Amino acid sequence: MNLYLRALAALGALCSADALRATEVAVCTDNGRAVLELADEAAPQHVANFLRYVDMGYYTGTVFHRVQSDLFVQGGGQDRQLRSRSTLPPVPNESSNGLHNTRGTVAAARTSDPDSARSQFFVNLADNTQQLDGGRDPGYTVFARVTEGIEVFDEIGRLPTGAAGPFPADVPMPLVAIKSIARLDAAALAALPAEGREAALKEAIVAAAAAGNAVDALDAIGHYRALCGADDPETALTEARMALALDDRRRAMFALEEILATTDAEEPAHAAAMELSREAATDSTMTSELLAICTPPAVPALPDASSVSEQEMLASQRQVREFVAAGEAYVACIARVIDDEERSAGLRNAAVEEHNRMVAAMEEIAAGFNEQIRIFRARG
Repeated sequence: MNLYLRALAALGALCSADALRATEVAVCTDNGRAVLELADEAAPQHVANFLRYVDMGYYTGTVFHRVQSDLFVQGGGQDRQLRSRSTLPPVPNESSNGLHNTRGTVAAARTSDPDSARSQFFVNLADNTQQLDGGRDPGYTVFARVTEGIEVFDEIGRLPTGAAGPFPADVPMPLVAIKSIARLDAAALAALPAEGREAALKEAIVAAAAAGNAVDALDAIGHYRALCGADDPETALTEARMALALDDRRRAMFALEEILATTDAEEPAHAAAMELSREAATDSTMTSELLAICTPPAVPALPDASSVSEQEMLASQRQVREFVAAGEAYVACIARVIDDEERSAGLRNAAVEEHNRMVAAMEEIAAGFNEQIRIFRARG
């Protein structure tokens, strides 16, 4: 049996002997490979949230942007230029699940709001139970543990740190990027030939893509990522093309951004990625379909507090409050679209972008009105 046929046979393998096995993912970084075992039962909402980001290729090209020596390393939200990536809605706190922030565990980063965890996570390099576990107040939710490669994170934790981008401190130098995070199917990988596994998977990827079978191609790419296979712009281009074929523009864009960030402008793969990026960014059909499901509220005009009357300020305040209430209902509608796995990937991606746009608009109008109140009060 040739490599391609063996690869296809391996990719069809099912893990039926151990149906209750915990979900595992492989984390491929500039410093090496690590494996995480997810707490499917103890932290179901955080695990589901994390896997949504994994499956869309979100973590590719993100960096570990915050390090506190011998305590933790944090990443999962900033790209190689330390720009923030847009995220899915937050998930509720699950820190009372019995898991503790001990060395080697992985927890969700959040703000002071216990229910604000999104894409970012941190790896505990020490026992941080006193500082990070819950008690009277919610703590930081542990949702995974490192089963292989803790030394990868230890090495990042020993890097010198300083200010960079929008961060005043704690940024490791040099930055260490995540090349990919992918689900790990140990049974399928074990079924591959002991030697030449990467070659077998690349053959399967090429064959599936040539046959127009995007699902099988992306499945094989996932296995290749789980092995932390050698960097290959052509495989990343295939991933982007297959994702676009399935209308998964976000996954395509993350793959393309990584190519553009890691290849020279003169390379053919760079030019091909630029062309595909334009294609991925020009689809407005999904936004139109989304707006037919959820109706956005009209943004009210802010008053000119330097000249309006008190009655006009009160009327404007009512309009802003009505807008925020309608905006919250709109965001809730969008969140239902995002969580509906029966919707197309393209529609759910458009919903993520619209969710972030609406939240930003609500924050902007609230801040703008507060500024107008300050101006009005200053009139005496």
